[in-house]
Amino acid sequence: MSLDKTLRFTARIPEVRSELFGFSIISIILFHYCEDVQSAGFGGAAAVFATGYNLLLGSSGVEIFLFLSGMGLCFSMSGNKRLSVFYRKRLTRILPVYLLFGGIGFAVLDLLLRHKGWQKFLLDFSMISFWTDGTRLVWYIALILPLYLLFPLLYRLISLPDKRLAGVLTAALSAAVIAGCLTLWFLDPDAYDKIEIALWRVVPFILGAWYGRKARDGESFTFEAVLLCVLAVCFALLSIVTRLDPDFLFGVFELRFGTLFYPYIVLFAAAAVLTRCGGSRFLRSVGTVTLELYLSHVILRSVMNEIGLKTCYLHYYLLCIALSVALSFAVHKLQMRIINHNKKH
Repeated sequence: MSLDKTLRFTARIPEVRSELFGFSIISIILFHYCEDVQSAGFGGAAAVFATGYNLLLGSSGVEIFLFLSGMGLCFSMSGNKRLSVFYRKRLTRILPVYLLFGGIGFAVLDLLLRHKGWQKFLLDFSMISFWTDGTRLVWYIALILPLYLLFPLLYRLISLPDKRLAGVLTAALSAAVIAGCLTLWFLDPDAYDKIEIALWRVVPFILGAWYGRKARDGESFTFEAVLLCVLAVCFALLSIVTRLDPDFLFGVFELRFGTLFYPYIVLFAAAAVLTRCGGSRFLRSVGTVTLELYLSHVILRSVMNEIGLKTCYLHYYLLCIALSVALSFAVHKLQMRIINHNKKH
């Protein structure tokens, strides 16, 4: 297969987007288990699995999730030129699910279990506490809502008639975000530590939107894909080295800057396998409930740890997964019924 045909294959990623969403959320759930195991200081097979998983995939699922979200919004906005329609669809999808899981979750955690009072509940539920105190439980929602709000501006940039200029400006915007992260770390390390988990993930979202425009228009990815792959390999190797030796080079960024490009290797590899296999019904099914699964998972995991059911133990983590899956499909089914009912009336 020629280089050009190989790179044109990347435009087929939208065909398995649902499967890739399913793959990314499963990888995130596995990553959280590895976090729990390593935080508990376990040895044996669990520690070997956690170490191996973090070296192979780590938190790449998060970057893939943001990349796919940016790509999906590009396609969505291409079909909905009216901002009111675009915003209504986005908010109808995310807010009811968040209000349900976030409202119940923070009520249980802040009011019933931790006795932090209504002020803390309101700060957490409104996600203000993420930006002010670094409360990370639902950091993804705290990030994606502003990105939804600002996306029309990004869409205008990537859709400029001069496509070369659009590519240059997209690269410049990504570089500006990276520079902003580094500047914040230099000027205010405490503020950086609170919100860096979200700030670094803006770049995959921007690149996903740019990729979505390229794929939508059926454009070749020759130069850009080669450059991205070269950067991905270089930073993947750098990331592995810094994980093995945290003092090497800029170890402070080994989970962010060092892995900024690596997820695209994972993404393209997963897309290649899924395309060759004709997709996956299982991953496609999981991909339809990623929002519900993410929220139910992180909240249940937090509640279980708070009441002593430590998810560093495999049997408790499997229980957390089982409950999350059951809740996710139930809530998604209910939401789809309500949406369809409203459309008919």
